[in-house]
Amino acid sequence: MKKLLIIFIIFSNILFAKEYSVGFAQTTFDNDWMLAQVKHFQNEIKKHNNIKVTVTNAQGKVSKQVRDIEGFIKQNVDFIVVCSLNKDILPLVINKAMKKNIRVILLSRGIKGDNYTTFISPNNKQIAQDAAKFLIQKLNGKGKILMLQGINGVTSSIEREEGFNEIAKNYPDISIIKKRANYLRNDAIKVMEDLYKENTKFDAIYAQSDSMLIGAREVVKKHEKNFHYPSVSIDYIKQTREAILNNEQSASFLYPTSGKEGAQTIIKLINGEDVPKRIEIKSSIITKDNAKEIEPIF
Repeated sequence: MKKLLIIFIIFSNILFAKEYSVGFAQTTFDNDWMLAQVKHFQNEIKKHNNIKVTVTNAQGKVSKQVRDIEGFIKQNVDFIVVCSLNKDILPLVINKAMKKNIRVILLSRGIKGDNYTTFISPNNKQIAQDAAKFLIQKLNGKGKILMLQGINGVTSSIEREEGFNEIAKNYPDISIIKKRANYLRNDAIKVMEDLYKENTKFDAIYAQSDSMLIGAREVVKKHEKNFHYPSVSIDYIKQTREAILNNEQSASFLYPTSGKEGAQTIIKLINGEDVPKRIEIKSSIITKDNAKEIEPIF
């Protein structure tokens, strides 16, 4: 009889499990990393049949991302997941969600202020500092570094620049050329073509994402047959692993998408567990010494 009662309770819980809704306001679908973040989130959340996820594409426009979030607020979803396109503008609409008791999970990029549920990402500033130390050592403390910057106004780009600058400023013989390529391969290709037209010289490349460095490398190969610039990027995807193993790239920093962790955090919140305001995902440097052992993020 006791066993039957337990089975009935379990069956009832499954049958009448509360339904939850999640709105994922993604920045763009034109970036492989952003698509992977959504995929990692969906793969983890689909283990739970009572959670419905709607994903929107802001197409790289802050105004569209704001409208997407406002749409989720009108739908009165239980959770909103955001990879922010602008640290200063997004808080205005996120505040509206929080006032309606919609829990907001920030992935990989933060916002100004702390009116959100939790922020999940690796430590961008620390990664940038480590990247600077690595690259400057490769240059023996002297040379010109090309910095390919991500999207303007997002915390990941800001911190990946600030951290690098904090180390580089201690080396008077190190100078930095900064060019914005918006985390996109095609933008990096255009930037590099312009640099070659201008005959701009550099000794090393620090790209704030793997995609930008992959694009940059295509152009360098086109213009210089026997090229070899010390180069560092962030993400560590499959193409980057190949480049490192083939001596075409010096290093990359593992940068998990936080999608899986975001989904796991929602489950914890549904189960009534407390979650910290800041969840920091571990990162590590990948070189030829460990690239075979460490799997790329996608």
